[in-house]
Amino acid sequence: MNKEVRTVLINLPIPFVDDDERQPPGGLVSIATYVKSKGFDIKVCDLSGVLEDNLIDYIEEAEIYGIGTYSATYGIAQKLLGEIREKYPKSIVVAGGPHASALSEEVARDFDVVICGEGEYVFYDLIKKVKEGLMPERIIEAEVIKNLDDLPFPDYGYFCNMSKYTRRIDNMPVICLDSSRGCNFTCRFCNSNVSKRGYWRARSPESVIEEVRMHYDKGWRAFRFNDDNFLADPKRAMKICQLIKPLNIKWRIFARAESLSLDICRTLLDSGCTHISVGIESLSASMLSKMGKATSIERIKWGLNNAFEAGIRTRGFFIVGFPGESNETISETIKSLEDLKLGEATVYPCLPYPGTDLYSRPDHYGITWIDRDFSNYIQVGKEKLTGYAIRTNTFGPEDMRRWRDILMDALKQNNINWCDETKEVV
Repeated sequence: MNKEVRTVLINLPIPFVDDDERQPPGGLVSIATYVKSKGFDIKVCDLSGVLEDNLIDYIEEAEIYGIGTYSATYGIAQKLLGEIREKYPKSIVVAGGPHASALSEEVARDFDVVICGEGEYVFYDLIKKVKEGLMPERIIEAEVIKNLDDLPFPDYGYFCNMSKYTRRIDNMPVICLDSSRGCNFTCRFCNSNVSKRGYWRARSPESVIEEVRMHYDKGWRAFRFNDDNFLADPKRAMKICQLIKPLNIKWRIFARAESLSLDICRTLLDSGCTHISVGIESLSASMLSKMGKATSIERIKWGLNNAFEAGIRTRGFFIVGFPGESNETISETIKSLEDLKLGEATVYPCLPYPGTDLYSRPDHYGITWIDRDFSNYIQVGKEKLTGYAIRTNTFGPEDMRRWRDILMDALKQNNINWCDETKEVV
């Protein structure tokens, strides 16, 4: 193995949530696995669960550091960057992830190198350049990885202490995987395509089941698919169900409600899928249109009814305070809860994350910033803490707080359980 260029990829803690040790950093592990397959020495340093003031004590010396950046933890990334430069001044520090991909020019003023998009191939190329004594470009725009089957399966056991992670399905420890990347929708509040760089791409069912079997042979019996929309190609998804069924495992997915036909839900349940998470956002027709959701209240209810009839648990995500929200639209959402077949839900404030249409075009949405400190961009933190960063021509943060409280109370009254993703065990 080539050990001339030591590389450490760093996953930062999230101190404002109850449990930031839910699952290993899949993106960093995928990059590390690819680089390792090419013969280079690389490690993943997962700092989840570590106190913010002690991070540098866990960082060993290396020539290259790669830090995964998210908007809410970018301040922590900046602090650690300064500490690394002080302790290891000859090292190269690279930023990647959603925040760096969305604000590359700004982040490049802090870091030596910024990688925009998927990191497997370009990080390997970066290490080769450093090995040859060359300095990489300041901002590297990664090409979209078109054939995901070409990537090796993430080697979680090699890079992470899997016993530390707390996510569970039916009290069984969970391992995560991605059967696809990207999303074929363009919701105006979502930045999921920033680091995945656009269109939806999928692995073959055969590749997916091969990875599942690899983990199965190591003792794993519960799986979480991280895909933004597992049912983007229903035929592919049903093939995966067919291949998974003989393993008798438990698994969960994210999907759009209008994809949930009764036949699909029954097939999912029959193959071991017990839980589906759905982005509902609003049950006001006008708000769904403003958000660019490309769906309807009727289709949302139809899909959730089918999941309920099939016997699959569902979780819905709601957003309050998207521009155009009002007392009337909140009332419309609450009215529609009365016959909504939903098991549990979480309510988020509208936060214009970098990479979203909201962030890129604030004037179009009538947004005035009241907080540009990304460390306050908290969707749901400890004790249901949230951040409020904007006001519009028609409402402010006090309205968003009130709407969130009203909607949370309405969910409870309609026997829809509150679910905190930072605590949940299913």
